[in-house]
Amino acid sequence: MLFALCATALPQANQYNSTYRGEDGDVFSRKPNTFLVEMTRHRKPGRALDVGMGQGRNSIFLAQQGWDVTGFDLADVGVRQAKDEADRLGLKIHAEITTFEQFDFGEDCWDLIVLTYEPTKAIAPKVERALKPGGAVIVEDRHLDTRRVWPAGTFADNELVSLFPGLRVLRYEDIWARPDWSAKKLDERLVRLVAEKPLPREPGCLWEGKVIPEGGTACWEVVTLRCRADGWEFTREKCVP
Repeated sequence: MLFALCATALPQANQYNSTYRGEDGDVFSRKPNTFLVEMTRHRKPGRALDVGMGQGRNSIFLAQQGWDVTGFDLADVGVRQAKDEADRLGLKIHAEITTFEQFDFGEDCWDLIVLTYEPTKAIAPKVERALKPGGAVIVEDRHLDTRRVWPAGTFADNELVSLFPGLRVLRYEDIWARPDWSAKKLDERLVRLVAEKPLPREPGCLWEGKVIPEGGTACWEVVTLRCRADGWEFTREKCVP
């Protein structure tokens, strides 16, 4: 509930509430984030967390694609709009009014976590722990170089990639493009990331479609290969079929 928000969060909540009520003009896109749309096109739906969901544009898109979506935001007007739109479309989403500090990200809980223009630096360790093996985080935010055209910016060169040391980078972009939040409708320097928590490594090695256990061998022409813990190695042994 809104009354449970810490005092320092209330001014920010009021600021975003004003935006979602339309009092500040058209400063953000009401369409789902284009990078998110592209990067989830071929991912199997599962449990998704939309961090800082706002009025629900990304949450609703994911729910339409079959994801089980939870979102949270400190702006009660945005969360209410998200719930109302989901109801109108006959979609089910779980939405909470809370802060980054109060929300329980959990551990090994989510197949997807979405961070668009949110304080990724502050919560990156929580996000990494909260992903299930095989789960992915999708991030879009501003590069510091944006400050040449607008007083905003978060990440230095390649800084975003370094925030998730335990994840495998699937895609990273550093481009000039129109951001989702843009009071002046300018192209800004954006950074975008998709990173995945690795699945546990399956034991053994693969050879011609078969699993060879650790210590086992396979013939490659006249050469014998032996399966070790880290994969195949050549041996001095001649192949004995």
